[in-house]
Amino acid sequence: MRRRPGVSAVYLPVLEHDKYTEAASEAHQRTIQVPARRGSIYDANGNPLALTVQLDALTAIGKEVNKPDVMAQALSPLLEMTPPEILAKIDPNRSDPVTIKDHLTAGVSDAIDAEIERSQLQGLNLEARPVREYPEGSLAPQVLGFIGTDRDGLAGLEYSMEDELRGAAGQIDTEIDITRQELILARRVVNPARDGSDLVLTLDRFVQRTIERELAEAVRANKASGGMIMVMEPSTGAILGMANSPSFSVADPMVINPGDQAIHKAAAVTNQYEPGSVMKLVTMSGALDRGLVTPSTVVMDSGIISFPGAKGKPPTTIRNWDLSAHGPLTATQVLIFSNNVGIYQVAEKLGRDDLYKYLNLFGFGQKTGVQLPGEVPGTVRTPEDPGWSVVDMATNALGQGIAVTPLQMLNAISTIGNDGVMMRPTLIREIIRPDGVERVEPQAVRKVISPQAAQTLRGMMVAVMEQPANLANQIPGIRVADKTGTADFPTDLGYTSGKTFASVVALIPADRPRLAILIRLDAPAAIYGGTVASPVLKRVGIELAAYYRIPSSADSR
Repeated sequence: MRRRPGVSAVYLPVLEHDKYTEAASEAHQRTIQVPARRGSIYDANGNPLALTVQLDALTAIGKEVNKPDVMAQALSPLLEMTPPEILAKIDPNRSDPVTIKDHLTAGVSDAIDAEIERSQLQGLNLEARPVREYPEGSLAPQVLGFIGTDRDGLAGLEYSMEDELRGAAGQIDTEIDITRQELILARRVVNPARDGSDLVLTLDRFVQRTIERELAEAVRANKASGGMIMVMEPSTGAILGMANSPSFSVADPMVINPGDQAIHKAAAVTNQYEPGSVMKLVTMSGALDRGLVTPSTVVMDSGIISFPGAKGKPPTTIRNWDLSAHGPLTATQVLIFSNNVGIYQVAEKLGRDDLYKYLNLFGFGQKTGVQLPGEVPGTVRTPEDPGWSVVDMATNALGQGIAVTPLQMLNAISTIGNDGVMMRPTLIREIIRPDGVERVEPQAVRKVISPQAAQTLRGMMVAVMEQPANLANQIPGIRVADKTGTADFPTDLGYTSGKTFASVVALIPADRPRLAILIRLDAPAAIYGGTVASPVLKRVGIELAAYYRIPSSADSR
């Protein structure tokens, strides 16, 4: 039986017309993702620290490049690439776009566009891409953090505030012609992009630059392995500056080497250390708050404390750092001489339960809640923990056998400067969203000690600062409350001899503190805080006192 001629030719296209029409339409449809602008980051005075700008990228579809050799020669000087480098990126078998070079400025992009048209080059395309720029350079990199190739935050505030900064991408449906060019009139916005929020930080550019410069010089001069300087406003908990060494340079995107991960962290909240004698301020503040001591209370320094050892073990002894015995000392002199035996007697007056009560009130063993990733709570072994003994009470009272983060320690000193009220540390002042501005108000955490105890302790700290041995490190005309600390590096096998954390904490001015400062140098050649950290405090203090126009003590009375 013969087929009827023309049936397939006539009826099949009619029957499947809708199917082929739909397929043809789909072949010419394109969905374009519209990226959201990533939010900017500003310092407290509105100076931009991190911005997103649009720069062009030149891409090529290898299969469509018609004159590769001409293209490579023509674009070489504009791209600052050799022709072989350009040709190496062109694969004639690839149908997907490959980036030849990005981060192109508008002038270079215009010149490339003109050359494409003049030489009638095909297969090339210039497209705008978001790029993270840092107008102040690598300022506060551990605080700001950075983004990766996928445009997501990987460290610092870029990571912890990702949900605010990222925004939400939009979508456009459009059509393309047979040359794959978009038909602009066919555009239809499906979802508009929502830009990310801007952050206004509490960091001050001048403060940050000052402490980064002084820290770098101090690390170099003292042959230290690293260190940090932090500045906080006691009345609000605002962090005005946070510098860490070693540091790194930010770029977009960041290429992370496994060996560099340690320096990318905000060590002020991720790393803990034994603070040494600065912790004596916490012990003394508790005794003052309870009314158990006054600045003139006398204790007897015999030069040694001995605790019976466990069965079959020798006794444990604690000596003063200078191996001396001073005899009768006032509570103020205990701080002046940083006396271990004397502070233990103050801790005995306070008692086991109250000592750990004040350690808890000052926030040790707890996260501060600052807006940085990876914060750790520190380590405090309490009487409720297995293995605790009275030796722990003695060592904790003088700053050993207890691990704190630098920010915890600074926040405790800041609390003393704020008349005993602890504020929550913060790095963010405002969040500027597309629909409005949220101001991050200062948040009081709790009352730790009485105003009277805080003021009395600051007076004792002034005596520490103004002792004759510290004359060279005093800030002319300004009363400063300070305390130094020196703590050995702990290891799994004990303490490393000759390697210390040398630190100093200070309140400026002492009467009504505007600034709380912590300076720490790690493994300096000269091991004591008073020797290496106090001179840095003087230099930082002089600059910040001038910047904040802190009046001299004589003028403020």
